Amino acid sequence: DNISFRWEPALSESYEAADVIFQEVARVLRDGYDQNQRTSDEERTVSSLDQLVLSFPSMSRSEDLDKLSSVLQSDECKQLLGVEDARAELYPSSPAPYLRIKFSTQFTKGEAAKIDKNVESNARSMPTNCPTTSTENWVNNFLGKYRLCPYTSSISCAAVGLLSVGVPVGGVHVRVESTNTESDPTSSRSYDILRAAELVSSFWSEVVTLMHSAQEDWATSLIVFPEYDNEFESFVDVCDAIVEPTVVATQARNVIGRAWFHPKYDADAVGHSEVIAGHAVPHKMVEGFMKSLHLSGGGNDRGLLEYD
Repeated sequence: DNISFRWEPALSESYEAADVIFQEVARVLRDGYDQNQRTSDEERTVSSLDQLVLSFPSMSRSEDLDKLSSVLQSDECKQLLGVEDARAELYPSSPAPYLRIKFSTQFTKGEAAKIDKNVESNARSMPTNCPTTSTENWVNNFLGKYRLCPYTSSISCAAVGLLSVGVPVGGVHVRVESTNTESDPTSSRSYDILRAAELVSSFWSEVVTLMHSAQEDWATSLIVFPEYDNEFESFVDVCDAIVEPTVVATQARNVIGRAWFHPKYDADAVGHSEVIAGHAVPHKMVEGFMKSLHLSGGGNDRGLLEYD
């Protein structure tokens, strides 16, 4: 078998392990994607390797590794990342905890035929302006201005009003990511897999950045991935099926807040009636909140809310 090993003796936190795991998954899938651009349809592969073996001997909660393997074994995750199997081994069955990830080695005939063929117009649409500047302007002139996030007033002032619970005001760290693919990814299964892996890897890398930074420097983070701009459902599938379950698996819900922003966000497509981590509040809950706010004196004579 074609296996890659990585030994991380110094990492102790589960979020650090998640960062390494998805770094490696993205690396393997990128190598597979690049390889596909140089081969015929009959030789297409999901990844460049059969397996990854990642060991974390100093992990403080090694049982979290088993929980992460369960996420990777889910049907949704297998489909999104091209994973065939994932198994964790813990002490005493293994001298050190490790995770073994096995990738699907070959596309089915039907999937291979679809790769890089212009079947439908789902090609990514990269913005012509700078995503970083656009995002910073959006935070300053929309998100903060209209108080859509109660804790963020500008790109330099996040975690506003949380000092009483020990969280100082800090800046917003903007991270712009992409697959950096050179060829046309239209209708490419390998591209979809790579894109999902890069998004999840970016999330966990940013978690490490925030956790290892002074809170006065970075209080929150925005991960921008323009290649999902026109595909809300594909984006939210990755967030709900991989990102959120791995946050739960690493027991990080109390230290990592999540919110999925998208230019085509569609609450009806999500179909939720209760609050779901990462998602906008359901329509009926917003309607009830607005009515109660107006009745309490928050509206003007016309029943409208006004902002400064």
